[in-house]
Amino acid sequence: MMMLAKIAYRMAIAVAAATLALSPAATVSAEVPDTNSYWNYLAAMEKVAKRQLDGAMQVCRGRSGADAEAVIKEWTETVQPGKYPGSAFNPCSGSGTLVTGRFTVAAANGRAAKLTESGALHTEWHFAARTVSLWFGGDHISLAVSPIAVSVLKASLWSTDVRPQAGAPKDGISESMIVSGLEAFWRSAREHYPNHSMYDVALQVITGKDEGREMLLDFIRCGKSICE
Repeated sequence: MMMLAKIAYRMAIAVAAATLALSPAATVSAEVPDTNSYWNYLAAMEKVAKRQLDGAMQVCRGRSGADAEAVIKEWTETVQPGKYPGSAFNPCSGSGTLVTGRFTVAAANGRAAKLTESGALHTEWHFAARTVSLWFGGDHISLAVSPIAVSVLKASLWSTDVRPQAGAPKDGISESMIVSGLEAFWRSAREHYPNHSMYDVALQVITGKDEGREMLLDFIRCGKSICE
C-alpha cells in the first residue's frame, strides 16, 4: 500500500513537472506563501530555545550581588555538570552555550542566537540571520529566510552512495544543478501539496525520505520526477 502511494505521488509530480525547464542559478527564490511556513518553523524553534533558556535561568531569577555569585558557583560546580553536561552557560546573565539533551542553545543576554538539534539529521537554526542549515550523512543544505523570499544558499548532495545514472554529468553534479533541481522539485510538489515548503523538500531530499534523493536526481537529469 505504501509503495502504491509513493508511485501515485511520483506520478502526480511527474505530470505537474512535465513542462518545467531547469536553468542553473546561484540561488533559488520562492514565493511568499512558502515564506510563511518558514516563519512558523522559525517561531516554533525560537520557542523551544526560549523554553530551554528560561528553565536554566530560573535558578537566578531576582538574584543579585553575593546571591548571584553563590548561584553561579553552585551552577558551575554542581548543577551544570549534572543537569547540563557540556554547557558553558551563565544562568544570571543568560549568556553562553546551554546543552540540554539533543538541543544546544547559543545565547547572549537571555536571547537565543542559534539553536542546534543533533542527531542523524543535524539542524542549525540561526534566528538573527533567519537561516536553517541541514546536515545528513555529510550532505549540507542551507536555506535563508527573508520577509519576501526563500533561497537555497548552498547544497552538496553528491555522495559515494549515490550511483551516477544514465544522463548524469560524468564530472558529478554541480551546486547550481542541485539548486535548480530543488526548485523544480518544490514547484512540482506545490502544485498538489500547497503547504509543502522548500524546507519540507530539502528535508525529504537530504534524508532520502519518500525517495526524495532519487526524485531530485531525476529533476536534475530530465526536469521531472520520473524520466522516460
